[in-house]
Amino acid sequence: MAKIVLSLDGEIVDQRALGASRVLLGRDRGCDLVIDSPQVSQRHAIITTMVHDHFIEDLGSTNGTVVNGQRIERHLLQNGDVVFLGDYRLKYLNAASAGLGFDRTQLLEVGLALGLEAPPSPAGAALDVACAAAQLARARLARGCVARRQADGVEGVPVEIERVLLPLHDGERCIAVINRRPNGCFLSRVCERAAVRVNRRRLGGEALRLAEGDRIEAAGQSLVFHLPHD
Repeated sequence: MAKIVLSLDGEIVDQRALGASRVLLGRDRGCDLVIDSPQVSQRHAIITTMVHDHFIEDLGSTNGTVVNGQRIERHLLQNGDVVFLGDYRLKYLNAASAGLGFDRTQLLEVGLALGLEAPPSPAGAALDVACAAAQLARARLARGCVARRQADGVEGVPVEIERVLLPLHDGERCIAVINRRPNGCFLSRVCERAAVRVNRRRLGGEALRLAEGDRIEAAGQSLVFHLPHD
């Protein structure tokens, strides 16, 4: 199970496992993890669990949320990521995802080809350390393709999802992800307020396994999921 470790000047202050609930970080005493630093806002950031993944999102804090030295608005946490919160350091540990670090950090070049995401930011650590393990893991994951559906109903050329996660963006905000797993490709909603539909039905809080021909509507775009034809 993933966990977070809060430290100050190298000394561990707090640590806890990340379950199904969200963890609110900030200076306010009502936060789930209270960080007593004037550089930290009352409600600074939030960590959200999405299936087996964890996202950290800045809540409009005064000094911003910094992960591995880079300021972020929303970030998919990787094993070993360090969040800078004033003088405090929050380390994310998830041994289950360590072997997929290369894939998960690089995300999907296919998303760029479809115009669905901005270029991902480097995680700061050497990405090629987990490359070999990631390639082996990727071979065991289910395969799938997505094609853009135009307003006139014509589909573009299907593009195979080559890596673990395909994020769907509304501008700079990630609202959903397609996650390759050994038993299929699953669609999960990241942003609670975002309208994500599959075959005209609103996607709930649980991940949905995608089937051949499923039509995904998100961020004003329409995509069709296909199983690859070998």
